[in-house]
Amino acid sequence: MIVTVGKNGAIPLPPDDDLNEENKLKIGDILLCTLMKDKRSIKLEKFLDQSLNDEQIKAHGCLCRVEELNPEDFE
Repeated sequence: MIVTVGKNGAIPLPPDDDLNEENKLKIGDILLCTLMKDKRSIKLEKFLDQSLNDEQIKAHGCLCRVEELNPEDFE
């Protein structure tokens, strides 16, 4: 899935109805993030190894974990 980075670096995701089972994201999923040529969009793919800890994710450099955030932080 390719998304456009929004205000404060937020990445809006499509509703679950628009995603197939393979693309649905859950809290805790580890994603591989690839910056697209336009530098405004990011390609998000579920990373094959979902067992990494936070230190391993940070060390990789292009991974992130899906976390639940407070929408008020992005207003």
